[in-house]
Amino acid sequence: MLARIATLSLTAVFAHADVHVPTREIAAGVQMPVISIGIGGLETANASAIVSNWLKLGGRGIDTALVYRDQNVVPQELQKAGIDRKDVFITTKIPGCDSATASVEYDLKQLQTDYIDLLLIHFPKGDCAKAWEVLESYHSKGVLKAIGVSNFDKKSMESLMKTAKVKPAVNQIELNVLEYDAEALAYSESLNITVEAFSPVGRSGHSGDIRDNKVVKGVAASHNISTYQVALKWIIQHGRLLTFQSSSAEHQASDAAIFDFELSDSEMKALDALHGGSLMAPIYM
Repeated sequence: MLARIATLSLTAVFAHADVHVPTREIAAGVQMPVISIGIGGLETANASAIVSNWLKLGGRGIDTALVYRDQNVVPQELQKAGIDRKDVFITTKIPGCDSATASVEYDLKQLQTDYIDLLLIHFPKGDCAKAWEVLESYHSKGVLKAIGVSNFDKKSMESLMKTAKVKPAVNQIELNVLEYDAEALAYSESLNITVEAFSPVGRSGHSGDIRDNKVVKGVAASHNISTYQVALKWIIQHGRLLTFQSSSAEHQASDAAIFDFELSDSEMKALDALHGGSLMAPIYM
């Protein structure tokens, strides 16, 4: 049976302006919007506009990272918008598993906050068992409300779980209707670790051509929606979260407008069948 958004243990809805994004509990007492806006990758230079537009629309989930070198725009845009820190959900990352303490402290400084809602290890490089101990320590103090990983395949996850005292709340991986690491996805979800997708509608020259895929186009036409809305809904309807990127307020609003329709079981099965197998070389988002 396909997971439905209505069965996601949702307890709150971010209902501001034009964007209405439900939340999901990813760890005890930690509610995360099922859609966050990202400010890394291709549109780093437009981080301020991305965050500003998202906040004006009512979006409250923001995804950043130390390596993006732009997370300082988050507190700046919150101040401009007159929005309290407690009213947004910030995900950030430390770059790999070395120098974890210094990286966490730098994230806190850049974000001008005394806590982070979700902190991820960006990619499995270095001594991740040691880094996870550092994150667990911050988590026990309430500085990190939830902790998780990103770009971890099954092998990396298995290694981490040998010593982890706190189970990762999230594994953020490249995932869209055409391309994903099926083993990492299945292993994470077998442990009830929430999977969050990055590049949910693909990227130029990477992760397949969602916009021109005949099956995706057919589903979109039947609902009078965009192919990107189909791709995003497929992720959400499977009970996963996602972060996407756009500097356009119009595109942000359109991409988040996926909660007033449902894909049928037959449509979901047709979309499931599109998976092309192994991912190409990873992109760290």
